[in-house]
Amino acid sequence: MNKNEILYILRKYNFDSSKYIVISSASMVIQGLKESTKDIDIAVSKDYYDYLINNYEVEFERENLGVNVYYIDNVINFSTNYYNPDEVVMYEGIPVQSLEGIRNLKSVLGREKDIKDINIIDKYLYLNPLALAYLGDSVYEVHIRKYLIDRGNIKVNELQKKATNYVSAKSQKRVLDVLLEKNFLTSSELDVVRRGRNTKSHKAPKNTDIITYKAATGFEALIGYLYLQNNTKRINEIIEEIIGD
Repeated sequence: MNKNEILYILRKYNFDSSKYIVISSASMVIQGLKESTKDIDIAVSKDYYDYLINNYEVEFERENLGVNVYYIDNVINFSTNYYNPDEVVMYEGIPVQSLEGIRNLKSVLGREKDIKDINIIDKYLYLNPLALAYLGDSVYEVHIRKYLIDRGNIKVNELQKKATNYVSAKSQKRVLDVLLEKNFLTSSELDVVRRGRNTKSHKAPKNTDIITYKAATGFEALIGYLYLQNNTKRINEIIEEIIGD
């Protein structure tokens, strides 16, 4: 099944998006890291696990970690194993496991095919920090512009001036300092910031000192990293934390 087929099937069943997560290879396909998969693995909450068993024709597949795993229509494979709402990112209205979550799962499984998938994820997530920063710079500016427009009462000719107050290197360093002071970032997010900040790069732009430039690069790399994970929710949380009312 390719991405479109997976999305079509999930929308057809119309599962409760607050009680299940598309995990493993199917999540990679949805997020564009693999072309196809043979079935759709989902992890569900305990109450939804019971609901599916009682309301669908299910077929026992196997036992895994003390939990029975079932199939629905020989297409959707479900159990409560690996259900972690903290790993959810929304993709076109479908709850999918974040790439970091998939990586953690496949590290535990450790099969040859899982190691190959981990290499795919690492190649995708751990791009050159400057490439992440290049992407993050654009993504962040778009989010800031949307934020300003959503606030209303701002003339079009004033948008660029106000946006500059948030997207300049000095502003991004100030933003990063606030997030660090509040311990707002996770350990993996901090790691991305460090890689972005410490990467060798060209000289800082005119009128920007090297410390400010490196801090801004670290922040932009973080935004680019989150965007590649389709984690716009986290990007919005960061923006709300630093400029929200």
